[in-house]
Amino acid sequence: MEKELINKEWYEQLVEECKSIITEAIFTSRWALVEGYWSLGKRLREDEQVKEFSKGSKTFVQDLARNLEISDRTIYYSLQAYDKYPKLDTVPEGKNITWNKLITKYLPKPK
Repeated sequence: MEKELINKEWYEQLVEECKSIITEAIFTSRWALVEGYWSLGKRLREDEQVKEFSKGSKTFVQDLARNLEISDRTIYYSLQAYDKYPKLDTVPEGKNITWNKLITKYLPKPK
């Protein structure tokens, strides 16, 4: 039965369309992660209370990370992404970049 399906033109088209759907979903999810973490950095950088409170606290980022249930390194990279690319459309490689590639290739390492 498998040979019969593979020889059908409609089946080949189905496979190609399904591949396209999966590829688009992966592409969209990768960019959504970059956009989401960049937005986190923007939110934190633009908040006056965050600026004020973090000045007097050595553990602000660590405390925030714990409450968000993410790593403090993720917050650090989110801030770096926003600082280095204050406009999202200036991120290198555009929407083709992954979060991992952005942090490993284009952002400074955490201190």
